[in-house]
Order: sequence, then structure tokens, then C-alpha cells
Amino acid sequence: MRGLFKSKNKESSNMPTTQQQAQTQQQTQVQPTQQQLAQQQAQARQQYQQQAHQQQHLSFQHELEQLNELIAQRTVEIEQEKKTKERYQMELAEAQKVFKDKEAEYSAIEHSFFEHTRAIRATDDDLSTIRDSFKLLKYSIARLLMTLNKKADRARATQKFVSTWPKLNIVDPTTGEMEPSFVNLLAEKLVHEHLVKHVFSVPIYPGLKVNAAYQALNDWLQSHSSQFSVRLRQQMAAVVAKSSKDSEIHQAAQKEKQNIATLIYDDLAEIYHPFLRENDAAVDEEKRYYNKICDIVDKCLKLTVAMRGQEVEITTIGIEEGKEKFQEETMTEVKGRTNGLVRFLICPTFMGGDLEHGFLEKGKVVITGN
Repeated sequence: MRGLFKSKNKESSNMPTTQQQAQTQQQTQVQPTQQQLAQQQAQARQQYQQQAHQQQHLSFQHELEQLNELIAQRTVEIEQEKKTKERYQMELAEAQKVFKDKEAEYSAIEHSFFEHTRAIRATDDDLSTIRDSFKLLKYSIARLLMTLNKKADRARATQKFVSTWPKLNIVDPTTGEMEPSFVNLLAEKLVHEHLVKHVFSVPIYPGLKVNAAYQALNDWLQSHSSQFSVRLRQQMAAVVAKSSKDSEIHQAAQKEKQNIATLIYDDLAEIYHPFLRENDAAVDEEKRYYNKICDIVDKCLKLTVAMRGQEVEITTIGIEEGKEKFQEETMTEVKGRTNGLVRFLICPTFMGGDLEHGFLEKGKVVITGN
């Protein structure tokens, strides 16, 4: 019994060990299944990552192929544009060469023409001789009027001057009279205005039928900055200078000279009334004032031809009477004064080119007293 009990106890003591082994074996069987699951999950993740990487690689490769195609297309276009540009550059270079050749050819023709026309001078005058001629002309006019000093009808002269220049301040507002010294000065002014208007301001030469046509052409040439306008003016002057006395040019000029002289004579006869006409009726023809005036106009005609033949264009410079200040650089005053407003202009300023290297004949003015 005791041995049986012990045996039972022994068996009883061995039972937990067997259960434990079974449990351990069961756990051992379960544990590999979890590992396998973990491995499967790891494999699945790895496989997913591989597939994602492959997909990304394929997408990148596709984009790269598209980019390469675009680069190839742009390369072709650039090559085409490069060839087009090279063609245009060749055409431009050829056109520029043709243009330079034509320009050189034109310059040679122009130079030859200018040299040819330069050799054809209207007169032998230059700017210094023209300046001397101006001084002689102004002296001739002043001397002519000095011979008429105190021969004027002051009332008629005042009326004449006021009607001719209504805005000119020449009459004393208090007395209504004009200074006696103004008579000869204003008569001189009147003569110069006729000469400027009818001789010096004429495009080429008084009496020419082509004056208006020349002026239109000259304006057009100057608006296009063409030097040919200078040559054209010189050529026209040369034609006038070389015309014979029986030519249409000379005859038309002589007729115009008589018309201009008559205008001046009639104005002076009104100022120096009745002396001028009475004197001319009593003396020989060569001593008449009308002939003296014709000589003055003739001097102007010769002077204007000399002026038109120069390289520089000599023109009159306007002076605003009653408003402009005296400018010693371009004016002289009858009494030598140098400060004040220009009361009235006797003879305008003639200028050509610039003050330093061109032509200048100062204007003659009367200024207001200080």
C-alpha cells in the first residue's frame, strides 16, 4: 500500500511536468506561426516597396524619355533657326555691301559734282568784299539823304512816317511833333526797307520768273538736309551773273530796278516835298535824284548776286522795335549809345553762318535815351 501510494504520488508528481511539456510544445507550435506572419508582413512590405520603387522608376524613366524627346525637338528647331539666322546674316552682309558700294558711288558723284559747281563762281567776291560793298551801299544812301537835309516838309514827312509805321514811337505825345533829326533817319529806314523787301529778300534775283519755283525747291531740299541747296543757289547766281545785257534775265532785272527806284523816289518825293521833284525837273538827267536812286538799286542788285554765290547763306536778322534791347554784337547806334531799347531800326543786321567764322554786317538802330 505504501509502495502503491508512493507510486501514485510519483505519478502524481510527474503529471505537472507532462502538462508543462504539452503547453511548451503548444507554445512552440504557436510561436513559429507568429514569426512566419511577421516574415510574411515584412516580405509584403518589401514587395510593396519594390513595386512602388519600380513604379517610380518607370514613371521617372517615362518622364526622362519625354524630356529627351523635347530636347531633341528643340535641338532640331535651334539648328533650323541657326541656319535661318546664318542665311539672314549673309543676306544682310550682302545688302550692306551693296549699300556701301552705292553710297561710295553716290559720294564720288556728289563730290565730283560739288567740285564742278564750286569751280563755277558767280563773282570774284568773298565775304570780306561783300562786307565792304555793304558799307559802301549804306554810305551811299546816307550821303544821298544828307544832300536833302532840311529840305523836308516836316508835316508831310510826319504824316508819311506815322501812316507807314503806326506802331512806331516817333512822335512826342505832348507836342504831337517829331524830332527834326528823325526825318533823315526815318527816310533812310524807308529806303532800306524797300531794298530788303524788293532785292535782298527775293529768293534769287529781282525779275526772275523762277524765283517762286526756286524757293519751293530750296525749302524742300533744306527740309531734307541736302547740301545741294547751296550748290543750286550758287548755280542760279552764276547763271544770273553770266547773263548778257540783251538776255531775258538782264532785261527783266532792269525793269524791276526801275520799279524799285520809282517806289523809293515817290516816297522820298513825298517826304522832301516839293524840293525833290522841282530839282529833278531843273537839272540834267545824270544829276537827278532818280538816277542816284537807280545807282543805289543797281549796287544792291550786284551785291545780291555776290551774296547768292557764297557758301554761307546771308540773310537779314529781325529786330523787334520798341521791345528788344540793344545788342552791341549785332547792332550799331547812330549816336554811339550802348544801353537801352531799340526805338526803331534803320538798317537790319545781315548775317551768314556763325558770328565767329561767318558773315556779319551789323544793323543800324536808334535806341531810347536813358
